[in-house]
Amino acid sequence: MKGIGFFGNRLGGAADTLALAAISSSVLTTSPFFSGLPTVPSYALAGLGAAWVAGRCMHGLAGMHLFRSKLNIRSSDLLSNDGMLIGYTTDRGRAVRLPDEALPYHGMVAGRSGYGKTTFARLMMLQQIIRGGGLLMIDAKLDSDDMSWVAQVARWAGRYQDMQFINLGDPANSNSYNSVLEGDPDEVADRILTSLPAPEVAPAAEHYRQSAKQALGAIVGGVQALGLAYNCIDLSILLHNERALSELEERLRSVLPHHPATKNLSLWIEQYRGGFGNDTGPASARINMKRLKETLGGIAGRLHAFGTGTFGEVGSSYSPDVRLFDSMMSNKITYVSLPTMGKDESARNFAKMLLADLRSAIARKQQLPKSHRSRIPYLALLDEFGAYALMAMNRVFEQARSAGISVWAMFQSIANLDAVSPDFRDMLEENTDTKLFFKLASPKTTEEAAKMIGKGTFSKTTISATSRASESTPKITPAPEGGLSTDAGYAIAESEEEQYRVTEDDLKKVDRGECIMLYQGCELFNLRIPNITISKWLSSKAVPIRVNRTKRKQVKGCDYFKNADRYLTAAKAARA
Repeated sequence: MKGIGFFGNRLGGAADTLALAAISSSVLTTSPFFSGLPTVPSYALAGLGAAWVAGRCMHGLAGMHLFRSKLNIRSSDLLSNDGMLIGYTTDRGRAVRLPDEALPYHGMVAGRSGYGKTTFARLMMLQQIIRGGGLLMIDAKLDSDDMSWVAQVARWAGRYQDMQFINLGDPANSNSYNSVLEGDPDEVADRILTSLPAPEVAPAAEHYRQSAKQALGAIVGGVQALGLAYNCIDLSILLHNERALSELEERLRSVLPHHPATKNLSLWIEQYRGGFGNDTGPASARINMKRLKETLGGIAGRLHAFGTGTFGEVGSSYSPDVRLFDSMMSNKITYVSLPTMGKDESARNFAKMLLADLRSAIARKQQLPKSHRSRIPYLALLDEFGAYALMAMNRVFEQARSAGISVWAMFQSIANLDAVSPDFRDMLEENTDTKLFFKLASPKTTEEAAKMIGKGTFSKTTISATSRASESTPKITPAPEGGLSTDAGYAIAESEEEQYRVTEDDLKKVDRGECIMLYQGCELFNLRIPNITISKWLSSKAVPIRVNRTKRKQVKGCDYFKNADRYLTAAKAARA
């Protein structure tokens, strides 16, 4: 017998079969045919059988619904005694942990706002900070309470010196971070271009993208060859201003006449020379900035937005406090706040460049010997990931595990991922071993979540017992003879059907702080996420956030913005 389901347990085997047979035996004693037999032994057997079955059923019931839940899901028995705590099962209150070797296989967390994603992120951050691991948290809500919470936890754990804040909404309380300073020319160009629509989404942008990549690669290569630091506003000025661009070319020709970067820059500029209606004379040697701006004005404008205002105050340093690769290698705690409410587009584009920088840092770490990697996986929590996800992140989810990086994408709906690309969504599903589903935001997301969790085969069992007695007396026979017949029996019928392990209706019933976790595509858990709070007493002792400044060696920078007067037509005319 494959098993009758009671409270998550299945009855089966010789002992359970005998118990059911003992219960059924009591049916036979109701028959007149056995009226002369003692009934006590039969009732005793039935009682023993019932006690056995009841015990088996109650064993499955014991501890169920230790935490309040509207779902009737029995969590898997696959548990680990160590690792990162994810939550507690609602049926038995057992801790579910992910061992460190499972973390680099990444995770995805889906759920509408206010139902537990931030609570989960806090739980993960708390554990990572306490055990000394490196952490990157991108917070798209710009919640000062969350920043204060992380700061207090770090101070309580004795790790406040490891805290780094990138706060684009409050430069005075932010570390400096230059998103374009690290990497070779191609990496920097790709990083900047992440803010543009992907060719798969806007095919007409492919020509523009290639032109912009060539321009950025030539300019960044030239500046790096001269050993100069640079920032977004420097690159914007070089793309906007003929005098600044000509000065860079002349300096390269004077200092490094045979360097590949000099030739590359001159060859790129050559395609924009002339076109003023005079093919000979001095005009033919000038750069046609009108044509260059028609081609590259958009990317120059984006760089200008990153180099001015509050973004510029945070991101224009030539010796920034935060360098993602260094932070990763030294297990720093980097908390990034994005002002998506007030500066949505710029904040999302900044986050995309930050993710591209993270990808470059991971690539550098992959090249190091394993002995140089931390035993604790580096944890990257990407809140509201759908708002700034980029196609280039697919390689991170596919390959970052070899560098000991654990990336968790947190979003509200599947539509956020489809906006990048349906292929990107499929890639994310395939490359995340751990999936958490809180209360979901849309019917489509609920449907897709049920499909991800998958279907299972469920048994449906029915038990029936029958008894019958009949008596007959022939009427033509004078003697009072007759016949008496009885029979009894029981039958078990079982059928199997395939259905979703967790239905869409189940997913709609998920409560605040509750989630359904799918691990490795098969292990299912219904969890409560513990809400980590800081006591009022400890909060009263908290001091204002203090930004840790990093003392770095000063470097020579381009200073195009500082020396802007040299490149302005009106200023030059006044000096003349």
